[in-house]
Amino acid sequence: MEDGSLSDLQGLMVRLADGDRSAFPPVYERLWPLLLRVTRRHLPEGDAEDAAQEALLRIFRRASEFDPRRSALAWALGIARWEMRTARKRRQRRREDPLTPAASERPAPAGAEDPLVEHDLVRTMEEAMGRLSPEDLETLRLFRNGERAAVAAATFRKRVERAMARLRAAWRVKHGRP
Repeated sequence: MEDGSLSDLQGLMVRLADGDRSAFPPVYERLWPLLLRVTRRHLPEGDAEDAAQEALLRIFRRASEFDPRRSALAWALGIARWEMRTARKRRQRRREDPLTPAASERPAPAGAEDPLVEHDLVRTMEEAMGRLSPEDLETLRLFRNGERAAVAAATFRKRVERAMARLRAAWRVKHGRP
């Protein structure tokens, strides 16, 4: 994939959202390798391909919902993240493996656009986190570190659940629901 191949993704997604069917092939050419690479980092091979395919299908099905004021790349990656979460939960329900990947699974090699993708995701998450209260931020920090506040376990779980709900809502303000 060329370095500039994602640079026109925003315009292509706007065209696709406006109903321009000729934008399907170039959007596919730009997103498929990226989505596959991202999903392969987090899922076993078969599930990674399925999740990437489902994400791409969802992007095409929901193209008319794309908001041109939002980042097309972040929107597509949010949808891919949702599909990866669904695939992991499906595997867990089937008791095929735990949510954490096996130590033998290696991430795919980094691509040229990975720093751009990572920067965009970090910036987006910082914006969403900036909308949270200090209490929510502290709850999420404790949860991330495997700690909990000096309250009953059930109370802390409920605080985490509420903080995550507010974080998802803050994310959706800018990027919508994947």
